Amino acid sequence: MFEAAEFAIGGVSLILLVFGLTEFIKVQFDLTGKKVTTIAASLGFVLMGVYQGLQYVPDPYEAIVTGVVASLAFGLAASGFYKFSTRNG
Repeated sequence: MFEAAEFAIGGVSLILLVFGLTEFIKVQFDLTGKKVTTIAASLGFVLMGVYQGLQYVPDPYEAIVTGVVASLAFGLAASGFYKFSTRNG
């Protein structure tokens, strides 16, 4: 059974990261339709590849990859909070 919550890097769910990145790119570049689907599939492919390959990365570099993923998630959260606060403030 596929459990999306099991696929995480540094505590960040990859499926939620793909969703957030796709939404961010869609809004920033005013994209719709098949372009958005292609972006989501590509991001999922890349992030799953990173997840699968992380076991082969030596420790100091694994921490860098984990930090990059956590930073992406934090940046998305910050941009979403900013957008929410400016729209509702």
